[in-house]
Amino acid sequence: MLDFVKFLGTAGGRTVVFRQLRHSGGIWIRLNNINIMVDPGPGSLIRIYENNLEPKDIDIFVISHRHLDHVADINSVLEAATESTKNKKDLLIAPEDAIDGDDPVILKYLKKGIKKFVYTKENIEVDYKGVKVKSHIKHIHRGAEVYGLSFETENKKIVYVPCGKFYEKMLTGYPENADLMIINTTFVKPKPNVDHMSAEGVKQLLKALKPKKAVITHYSVDMLKANPKAVAKNIEEETGIPVIAAEDRMKIKI
Repeated sequence: MLDFVKFLGTAGGRTVVFRQLRHSGGIWIRLNNINIMVDPGPGSLIRIYENNLEPKDIDIFVISHRHLDHVADINSVLEAATESTKNKKDLLIAPEDAIDGDDPVILKYLKKGIKKFVYTKENIEVDYKGVKVKSHIKHIHRGAEVYGLSFETENKKIVYVPCGKFYEKMLTGYPENADLMIINTTFVKPKPNVDHMSAEGVKQLLKALKPKKAVITHYSVDMLKANPKAVAKNIEEETGIPVIAAEDRMKIKI
């Protein structure tokens, strides 16, 4: 089967997520016949089935950070994927505060359904059957530990820039020349007191890191009003990098 990225949701920010103006099911990545479930937010289990995917096929769970728009359905998806822990899954990757912090996001009994937990930190690498999951630079994002991520095989590289405010070190803190760079782009313009990426930050990242293609997602009301396709077009025109505005249920072949 071909490698792909499937967007089970594109919502970002409280209003868009919790009024379900866009879906918030996370991202399903398939590389080298390995299925990776990234950030299963509210409604993820439903969106998995709606998109003709099967939770039992998930090999790796990845949580970028512990905020509800990224983890609200992690327990439901784990329950379905492991058949209530009867069929254990090999690997879950997440920041330590999401798994073993003061307020962990996974129920104790469901932890028994995972064979191995790996905490994301800067410059951590996990090799799973030829797919390398790497965590990169630490993000600035209030109330949660967050790290940049990439998913790599011998000949393909997907970079995921999860939630966080743009800062200069990000320009050298991510891999260059990715086949696809997915960026949580919550705002059109920066908001100084809000720790989220804007389209202006995306432009700087793309100019520095030069991926072959980029996708913006994780939209706030601000982005929806501005029209994500128009924002993507503007970013592309200024950077020369092809940019796609993700839509719910969109599938991109890698």
